[in-house]
Amino acid sequence: MKLFIKLILSAFLIVSFAAQAVDIQVRVDRTQIELNETFTLTFESSEDPDDEPDFSPLEKDFQILSQGTSSNISIINGQYTRLKKWNVSLLARRKGTITIPQIKFGSDSSPSYQITINQPEKSSGKAGEALISELDVNTTSTYPQAQIIITKRLLSSNNINAYEFSELETSGVPISEEKLGEVKQYQTKRGSTSYLVLEQRYAIYPQTAGELKIEPVVASARIAIQGSRGNRSTFDPFRSNTKTIRRSSASKSVTVKPVPDSFIGKHWLAAKEVQLVDEFPESDNFTAGEPITRTLLLVADGQSSSQLPEFTLNEINGLKQYPDKPLLKNNISDDGITGIQQLKVAIIPSAKGTYKLPAISVPWWNTQTNKLEIAEIKARTFTVGKSSQASKQDKTSPITAPPAIQDIKITEPEVNKLNPLDSTDTKLPDNSLLWKIISFILAASLLYTLFLLWQKNRNTSLSKTVETAVNISQKQALKRLKQACDINDAKSSKDALLQWAEVTFTDNPAHSLGEISNRVDQAFAEKIDALNSSLYRDNANEWLCNDLFELCSQYTENLKSKTQSKDHDKLESLYK
Repeated sequence: MKLFIKLILSAFLIVSFAAQAVDIQVRVDRTQIELNETFTLTFESSEDPDDEPDFSPLEKDFQILSQGTSSNISIINGQYTRLKKWNVSLLARRKGTITIPQIKFGSDSSPSYQITINQPEKSSGKAGEALISELDVNTTSTYPQAQIIITKRLLSSNNINAYEFSELETSGVPISEEKLGEVKQYQTKRGSTSYLVLEQRYAIYPQTAGELKIEPVVASARIAIQGSRGNRSTFDPFRSNTKTIRRSSASKSVTVKPVPDSFIGKHWLAAKEVQLVDEFPESDNFTAGEPITRTLLLVADGQSSSQLPEFTLNEINGLKQYPDKPLLKNNISDDGITGIQQLKVAIIPSAKGTYKLPAISVPWWNTQTNKLEIAEIKARTFTVGKSSQASKQDKTSPITAPPAIQDIKITEPEVNKLNPLDSTDTKLPDNSLLWKIISFILAASLLYTLFLLWQKNRNTSLSKTVETAVNISQKQALKRLKQACDINDAKSSKDALLQWAEVTFTDNPAHSLGEISNRVDQAFAEKIDALNSSLYRDNANEWLCNDLFELCSQYTENLKSKTQSKDHDKLESLYK
């Protein structure tokens, strides 16, 4: 337990110290190093460390041949950057995996670093020969479009004034090729002879099955002539003290096997390793009508990005997907090429609910194990809530109905009591009940007629008022849309369409372009989708309005005609 606590405290102290220490990076000039070959170890820092480095810990496993420093200063966008380098030329004392220890720069230090020193391969040239040309291939059999690493190498025991490799030539199978960096330079020893080595690497990809032949590489070098009195002058414009020597390597052959029958994918993909990555925001607050950015990555070690299959996005009900143009990139090292394809997708849910993104799989052939493998992104489910504007609409108070018309009480008129007739003098028949009934019917009919006339005038007045207000708002929105379309302003066109939808769909407002698209005719919807796509693909500056304004105007007129026809039918039914 005490030991565990000590380790935690030590780690905490190291992290705290590292946060304050100068960052020093370590790298080597190449990854393939053989015993008796020199290589350059470089330490880099953008800040000044506490003191000069102490390279003495390297002497345990390496012979230090030379040391040097350099500085690089750059100003980009007004920002000053300074990079200082310490270069150490080393020769390993043994083969195997060797850990380069931490190097102290006063109170600062570099991280440790591991390298592998390989057993020297047998030379293709004669022992002690002054100039040797070599051609290495990392495999003798492969598959179509699989990566092959080819190395052209020139070894010279004399000082070289200039050198040249012949072009890489192949036959039997068409190929594509990619140069892996610049020419590397180091020293090695073959037997008792020391050599200066110049090395160039390539990645090639055979396109079909067959026998691939790699023609011999001719290496040329101009070396100084050693006379009885040695070199007479280092300045020799006529090259009278030099001579050109040419040497040819052996040829190589590679068998390219056909695509295995067991491969089940639609797109053949051969690589050392393939990975699929899905970057999706972790959130419980997705909102209808607002975009969600999804990033898909396909990474293939041992394959060029141009050979990677494109992502296929399935249609999902309620979701609109707007993919960007795929971004292709190649990471190049001495070991080959790692191809990367990145695809960003803007996903816009049209309504609240739960959505499922289906799984994505990419079959590929493992060139290391000669087996079929499948890289996969698992299916993903996410939940979307109401749009923010819809939520605000729900929280507003409901529209109250107008007060009902109160019942009108009909009172019987009082009988004039002046000079009443003497009942004893005259006896008339009793018709008062009949009169009351007739008076009531006439009064009720009159009131009902007046009520119908009032109701008609009221409905007509309200309809005209609402229609006038809607027409004014629609005209304003259409005018704003036309102004935006005239200058192809995507953002302003979106705002104008949302304003138009607010006054057009009053019963069930639309709060996003996706919702508007779902309610209008096909031609109008296609233009809205194109606008929405440009806004979420970061190419709004390239958007063209085309017929968006005209289609919106036409849809508005058609909607008015339908509304007026329905109102007319209602008034006619009222009098039937």
